[in-house]
Amino acid sequence: MVGRRKIASSLPPRMYVYKGKRQNTYYTITSDNKRLNLGHDLLPAKRKLLELEEGQSIVGTIGELLDDYLKEVKAKVEAGKRSALTLRDNEAEIIQLKKAFGAMQPKDLLPNHVWSYLHKFRGKDAPVRANREVSYLQAAFNWARGQGIIRDNPCIGVQRNEEQPRTRMISDTELDAFVEFCRSNGHLKDDSERKDSSDTGLRIALAARIAYLTGKAQAQVLSLHRTQITENGILFGQRKRGAATLVEWTPILQSTVDECRALPSKITSMYLIHSRSGQPYSTQGFKAMWQRLMKAWLESNESNERFTFHDLRAKAVTDLIEDGRKASELTGHRTESIPAKVYDRRAVRKSKAVK
Repeated sequence: MVGRRKIASSLPPRMYVYKGKRQNTYYTITSDNKRLNLGHDLLPAKRKLLELEEGQSIVGTIGELLDDYLKEVKAKVEAGKRSALTLRDNEAEIIQLKKAFGAMQPKDLLPNHVWSYLHKFRGKDAPVRANREVSYLQAAFNWARGQGIIRDNPCIGVQRNEEQPRTRMISDTELDAFVEFCRSNGHLKDDSERKDSSDTGLRIALAARIAYLTGKAQAQVLSLHRTQITENGILFGQRKRGAATLVEWTPILQSTVDECRALPSKITSMYLIHSRSGQPYSTQGFKAMWQRLMKAWLESNESNERFTFHDLRAKAVTDLIEDGRKASELTGHRTESIPAKVYDRRAVRKSKAVK
């Protein structure tokens, strides 16, 4: 093979050179035995190889594009236009996308590559996650197209994996029973002393109540600040492309907030839902607590069925629709189409006869 091995000792390990008639081409061999061009100039080629070995994205590749777009997402999170949970999801999605396309040039990615990722490779074992990852890839390419970096978005028009919408609908009786179980610290059944002193279950119960009564997502509930409590209700700021919402007081919402205000903490907390230290719960920490309570609740009675914290928002939207009210007024969506499509869990639609 011509020029496979380095000619001079000036080349670092794992860098090779192809000596052409007019110019040299430097390259490396990846762990999956693929050739990756590093360019024609030695110094930039060395820098690219170093970036690759340190896990950084090489300049001009899809990997770098994904990293750059993530910076844009972070800026939107800091500005309150995206949730922190979205950012954490995107950070996980990038890992898989880089494995598949990170070393490619954006212009070389074609729709058939995206389709194979969705249906033959990543999507074969995790079809829903593959859909989410390609959605991030599509958003990154849209961002790059707007800047003139690329002309076409290869993700547009590629068929996604079919997803089954979630249909779990929590009844009022179920929600009341779970909240009471949490309040009584039912998960601490064998430790009566700890059961009497712990208020972990109470904090979970209050968070669940607020999520249902306000129709808000977990991230909004956990970050709920005392400054959002107004004379007329709880004011939630604009989220993503939605509208700000004021959830007006009802007796049960007022009493739930009063209980939250009375929760003990080592410092005066500015958050409505907080730990004993006065700090807001992290997403992962709260999720772990929720899972422990849910597991204990399922074990306490074989007729109990699992539901997620996100199902509380779906219950709120469904109950509003059943009452003939506009769900978007509570959720903050600009139109009724999103709440109806994503959160409406009615198994049977009801309507009076035409005449």
